Amino acid sequence: MKLSKILTGVFMAVLMTGCASNSGGSGESERAHINYQTREEILNFIDANWRDYGYSAKPDKFIALSFDDGPCGPSAYGGTEALLETLDALGIKAAFFVIGSNVRGNISAARAIYAAGHELGNHSDSYTSLGSSQPDEIALSLNAASAAIREITGENPRLFRAPNLNHGTNLSGTCRNLGMALIDGSAHNDWPGDPQSIKNSVLSNPRDGDIIILHENNTSRGNTMAVLPEIAAGLREKGFWFLTVSQLSIIKNRTLEAGARYSSL
Repeated sequence: MKLSKILTGVFMAVLMTGCASNSGGSGESERAHINYQTREEILNFIDANWRDYGYSAKPDKFIALSFDDGPCGPSAYGGTEALLETLDALGIKAAFFVIGSNVRGNISAARAIYAAGHELGNHSDSYTSLGSSQPDEIALSLNAASAAIREITGENPRLFRAPNLNHGTNLSGTCRNLGMALIDGSAHNDWPGDPQSIKNSVLSNPRDGDIIILHENNTSRGNTMAVLPEIAAGLREKGFWFLTVSQLSIIKNRTLEAGARYSSL
């Protein structure tokens, strides 16, 4: 099925219910590109598939969506798995910066993120800011979250986002020792915010290489998911192709160095 047709159905489902329907995903071709490891593979995939993603011309800019604070269980706001259904129907792979305690408490949702082909990053083991913490306290939190992620992926995460983007003096050094780059992101778009303001914030001035900070359904109260179809359509109209953060680094020929901070790529 052409993605442009799927977008219409998802948009109507979101308008009516606040979450995506259970009609399934958009096919194996959308899932496959998460595994691409080279710039050539990414560009070849775009060359072969851009028309099926609703573009009027081949995209020449790249952007990553990221979601903080999950995973979360089913709720009135839709929960993680409803968000995954929406992303799948839109043909978007994203980065999820997850809380270790939430991974342990919502293991099926965490596994669903990975199974759907999204990237898992470390967002500490709790919601507590770490900017004023000592190195041993930071390492304890990050190692606990990494262990929870490793149970799902089989690997330690290479990406970290500081809770509340609060860095202080010890975080970069600890991340360097633990082999993680710090992904600050380009903007803090959806917390708090109503759906229209979230959409306007994301679409007002997107730039090539941006990493957009969004939040999981329970944190954003479902408002982000409600406008994801419009955000996706708006960014595609502007010529952006969606990648994970690691893929964005590949397409931009940037190495994500442990301990270094990145707001965009």
